[in-house]
Amino acid sequence: MPVIYNFVVRRVLAEAIGPTGSDVVGFAVLWTLVGALVALTAVGERRPLSTIGLRRLPLRQLGLAVGIGVGLALYVLLAALVTKALGFGASDVADVASTTGLWVVAASVVTAAVTEETVFRGYALERLTERTGRLWIGALVTLAAFVAIHIPGWGVAFSVGVDVPQGAALTGLYLWKRNLPFVIVVHLVVDAPLVVLAHAG
Repeated sequence: MPVIYNFVVRRVLAEAIGPTGSDVVGFAVLWTLVGALVALTAVGERRPLSTIGLRRLPLRQLGLAVGIGVGLALYVLLAALVTKALGFGASDVADVASTTGLWVVAASVVTAAVTEETVFRGYALERLTERTGRLWIGALVTLAAFVAIHIPGWGVAFSVGVDVPQGAALTGLYLWKRNLPFVIVVHLVVDAPLVVLAHAG
């Protein structure tokens, strides 16, 4: 659903109700999807939420998640600068963030961290691995979907240079900890500089 929305529905809505309106609808769609997956797990499947990685995050693990997030954020910044310098035509992250309303960027950062990790790393990866019996299939399919949803907004070059390694890192971290809040915090810290850029703009 997120892939279809970003490639098709969002563009149609942007033309009909404007970029901000389509963003708001997008937030609602993603949060509704997360709620549906949580309900499906707990009620439909009658399984504990730990089966999608929803566990308590110890304080010391919180600090580790923040530290890893800072490291990944520095990589994203460097990769974005290199991509732009090479002239691959990728969207300029700084320009996008600084020309978008602060509240929209802040909501986007929180929404992306929570919903993308829940949908891709939490539910889809776990269930695909169970269904196929192969962890690598779950990891690769969800990584591909994660990268695909970013292409309409950031372009192919940026998505390949930034989202592929970032997504691979987040996937690896989830498989390491099997803790959804852990990767949500990492993702949140990685995207947090966008809020600063929006505020500065």
